[in-house]
Amino acid sequence: MTKGRLKDRIALVTGGSRGVGKGVAIGLAEAGATVIVTARTRNSGGSEWPGSLDETIAAIDEAGGRGIGLLCDHSDDDSVQEVFDLIRRDHGRLDVLVNNVFAAPNVMPVNVPFWQVPASLWDTMHRVGLRSHFVASQLAVPLMLPQKRGLIVNTSSGGGIRYTFNVPFGVQKSGVDRMARDMAHELQPFGIAAVSIWPGYIKSEKLAVQPERVPLALAKLIAERGETPVFAGRAVASLAGDPDVMAKSGQILLASELAAEYGFTDIDGKVPPPPSRDAAPLSVFKPSAMT
Repeated sequence: MTKGRLKDRIALVTGGSRGVGKGVAIGLAEAGATVIVTARTRNSGGSEWPGSLDETIAAIDEAGGRGIGLLCDHSDDDSVQEVFDLIRRDHGRLDVLVNNVFAAPNVMPVNVPFWQVPASLWDTMHRVGLRSHFVASQLAVPLMLPQKRGLIVNTSSGGGIRYTFNVPFGVQKSGVDRMARDMAHELQPFGIAAVSIWPGYIKSEKLAVQPERVPLALAKLIAERGETPVFAGRAVASLAGDPDVMAKSGQILLASELAAEYGFTDIDGKVPPPPSRDAAPLSVFKPSAMT
């Protein structure tokens, strides 16, 4: 991605105080975009986890973009509406929406049978992580229609096609992927692309500060094949700068495969191996391997 290629683009990244959201914001900023980021944590120390809006905005500015941080609770439709009202008022349009916000539990149940997990787990991950993506996309499209151009990216994972962690998690990821495909079908006449993107095994802030909360087998994969969140950001920036991105609309795209096509790398100059597209369950997620 050529620096400055997105200098006239307005992007919104939901859930960008840490993790993939922060990495995507930085990747878009490297290409010169104005990046609006939503999150619930304004200042450092405002959450049990590292990361905040202020830190992400500082990273965006350092990377060469322009950062704007907006507090938003994506479980509250009125809060989300306020974000889009501000975008319309201050910018008049939106070029890129990255649906990334995800309400994960503090400790993810692993291999707990679905009849034993609380129904609240389903509600939590589907309200902020699936329904939130639908609502944000509904509000984003009217800001894209006038220029007959736009890109909606849903961040997802291989959990959408193979058993990972638990049933509610997999259904959420599958729903995110299907939503992108079906939105692409309806958006095609208007020049707006919708895709789902799979990062690989992410070296996240959560893993760094509390490795005991990450299943051991997953931690091993991250150590061996992990990538930084910025790698996914460079993938999104490359898509946003591709004049032929409509050819990819409706697809599930892997960050590592996009790196091979567009020629970008992770921050260490390497391209991590892609996660498997195999629909079979990963052996490390079998109950006999992870308890």
